[in-house]
Amino acid sequence: MAETAIILEEEEAPAETGPLTLQDILEADNVADHLDDAKLLEIGTKAVSEYEIDEASRKDWKARYDRAMKIAMQVREAKNTPWPNASNVKYPLVAVAAIQFQARAYPAIVDGSNLVKGRVIGPDPDGQKQNRADRVGRHMSWQLLFKMPGWEDDTDRLLLMLPIVGCVFRKTYYDKIAGTNCSTMIPADDFVVSYWAKSLESTPRYTHILRYYPYEVRERIRAGIWREVPLDNDDKTNDEDSYGEYLEQFRLIDLDEDGYPEPYVVTLTKEGAVARIVPCFDESGVIIGPDGAVARIERKQYVVKYGFIPSPDGAFYDIGFGTILEDLNAAIDTTINQMLDAGALQNTQGGFVGSGINIKSGATRFKQGEWKRVDVTGGTLRDNIFPLALNGPSSVLFSLLQMLIQAAKDITATQDIMTGGAPTANTPATTTLAQIEQGMKVMSAIFKRIHRSFRDELKILFDLNRMFLDEEEYFNLNDQTGAVGRDDYQERDLDVIPVSDPTMVSDIQKMARAQYLMQFFGNPMVNQQVVLRRALEAGGIPDVGELLNVEPPPPDPKLLLDGMKQQNERERTQSDIKVNEADIRAKDAQTAASLAQTALNIAQFAVATGEVEMMKFAQDLATIGSDLARQVAEETAEEGMEGNEDEFADEQGGVQPLVGPSGDGGIPGLPEGLPGDDGGEMGLGGADDLGGPGGGGIDGATDGVVL
Repeated sequence: MAETAIILEEEEAPAETGPLTLQDILEADNVADHLDDAKLLEIGTKAVSEYEIDEASRKDWKARYDRAMKIAMQVREAKNTPWPNASNVKYPLVAVAAIQFQARAYPAIVDGSNLVKGRVIGPDPDGQKQNRADRVGRHMSWQLLFKMPGWEDDTDRLLLMLPIVGCVFRKTYYDKIAGTNCSTMIPADDFVVSYWAKSLESTPRYTHILRYYPYEVRERIRAGIWREVPLDNDDKTNDEDSYGEYLEQFRLIDLDEDGYPEPYVVTLTKEGAVARIVPCFDESGVIIGPDGAVARIERKQYVVKYGFIPSPDGAFYDIGFGTILEDLNAAIDTTINQMLDAGALQNTQGGFVGSGINIKSGATRFKQGEWKRVDVTGGTLRDNIFPLALNGPSSVLFSLLQMLIQAAKDITATQDIMTGGAPTANTPATTTLAQIEQGMKVMSAIFKRIHRSFRDELKILFDLNRMFLDEEEYFNLNDQTGAVGRDDYQERDLDVIPVSDPTMVSDIQKMARAQYLMQFFGNPMVNQQVVLRRALEAGGIPDVGELLNVEPPPPDPKLLLDGMKQQNERERTQSDIKVNEADIRAKDAQTAASLAQTALNIAQFAVATGEVEMMKFAQDLATIGSDLARQVAEETAEEGMEGNEDEFADEQGGVQPLVGPSGDGGIPGLPEGLPGDDGGEMGLGGADDLGGPGGGGIDGATDGVVL
């Protein structure tokens, strides 16, 4: 027996392995199994202590949270002023505002069965990335709606709680018990963070209060996910199957003892018994510095905060209508109750009865047509009864009530026109749309925050699919079967975003955009099927793909014939324009040739008669003709007619080519000029006058007209 005891002690003794390495930590299913009891006690005690510190930091916020929930739930406390059981009406201001918000936000996010769309990052020349992006988007939409239990129900509840308390959380994770990705909506009072934390990414710890039934705890222990821990039970009841509360804390611990704490998820009881420790990082998140030591470890995120309106004091928890409207709702309740109490006093009446009247005090009941006898020896009945002056509800209070309710509507954007109330008959449509747009400003800003949080949630689900999705998974969305695998999520060239548009919250906005798009229907520059699809989707028409999945109708022969006629007419008009331009150029060419010939004749006459001024005039005339010839040549070259000069000339009545080689075939040089006064000769030919290089005449420098 002694020998057996020694063997057992040797088997249970912990191995002397020293600090855990990062590789050991990443490979462990439960890091707590590799730690001794002293270390686990230290971790558990510190986790519970810091959880209590964070809980204490948000004490005032927690009180506001509880009051907001009471206001929304119409909880009534006992009221004994101004008399016992006085009027105690709770005006449903916050509840109505929350319901109106949820009624708009929920269908905006869960609009049909398409919730997620893939987005390509980088070039995609062959369209393969886009095909994979579409496949991933359809698969993730199917996951959220059909494979992840409770996601849509939680979304419905989330969007109702969010406007009341201002802050709700959602955790997306892989559940080893269920063997699938799961999503859990976390009320803000069950998610404990330091009140002054900047963000989930930067805070050193945050804690999720878990509630498990005893059988759920046993499932986790028997599956080897948790270590053996005491079962917790709700002390408020005697039900053995009542749920117990546990803590799941995301925190930093230095388990490898290198001086840099790593992020972990620690699950423990409220007494500090550690059930599970798993790393909240992977190898890709470990960044090594130049000295070979760990410089930084990126913590994986599984929780997303959905915020309503950021807290004005910069705190972590956002605020909702419950905080904003708390005092306003209390004023409305008080005003209504005072008016009801005043009306009750006025209806019941009361007053003083003089001693001279012999009538029993207290309630006196009358029947129809009944007269009661009284002794009025002390005077008349009217003189012995003095009623109190009870004027009933005040008109000032009624005006104040209207002002308070209107102020609440302005804050919550629940104007009559936004809650289904019809505008007046004389209100123009443009004015109505402008009022709707203005009323949607507050909601649009809030919805953008929701859209941003939903996008972060989709990124978490995308990463989980990369790690845990089967090699091939089949899904069916909109009666279309598809297949996707883990490889589709491996590349970093895809991103996923919500299909919902944060700028389009109401159906009226969607229809207005669809109406704008329909203006382009029939425009050949716009894809007609895309225009129709978006218009039908804006109208909430189901199964749009079935409506558009048809062969396009054959073209109308009459429309084709009209199109051909229009095309022929355009071609005929262009041909006439070209002929007219050719006629103009031909006439200009003839004019240039005539000017050149006239200049030559005048020059010859001037030489014969000795007229110097006439010779200058001939030179000017030749220059004008040369410029006109150059212009005609340039216009002809622009029309691509350089190689058809002969044909063009024949068509225009025998006009010869306008352009000839430099120094040859142009306007001939004018004859030698007359002797000048200085004894020299004024030559009209040559390069300095009308000739080109090599002399001879106008044709050299300016490409004259051949006569």
